[in-house]
Amino acid sequence: MTATIEIPEKPLSDKEITPFTALCFTTFTTLATLSEWNHVVGELYIEAARLGLTPAGPIQYVYVGVTGDAYNEFQLDIALPIVVPAESAGTFSYKTFAEFRCAAYTHTGAWADLSAVYDALFGQLYGSGHRNDGHIREVYAYINKNQPETCVTEIQIGLA
Repeated sequence: MTATIEIPEKPLSDKEITPFTALCFTTFTTLATLSEWNHVVGELYIEAARLGLTPAGPIQYVYVGVTGDAYNEFQLDIALPIVVPAESAGTFSYKTFAEFRCAAYTHTGAWADLSAVYDALFGQLYGSGHRNDGHIREVYAYINKNQPETCVTEIQIGLA
């Protein structure tokens, strides 16, 4: 059974995201196997602390080539924005993300609801004549695994 999610009639707002540098983990995965990489978030914070890096924002999942098909392989970057890179990135890498023009929506609620949220957002996106450029970002502004209904995730859908 698919959850029904209520979002405002016109939930998306156009947004320009400025470039940023991040301590980054990159892999290829599918939506069906995405949870296999959940451990990386804690490891990024540990490595950043070990290297003396200052975080400059919340963790982001950056999807390149994701289609919504659970078994389609796409590139995933798990990125921890930082102020200034150190000489070494340790077990990870540094990556600079370019300026990003997107349609954004802030979802407050459980991550389990995101699939239904995406269905609603893409319906509105395509209905307004926009197209996705193949990039999606999720910015995890607030994480609370004990009370998932309080999580805050900004969804950024790249515009073509």
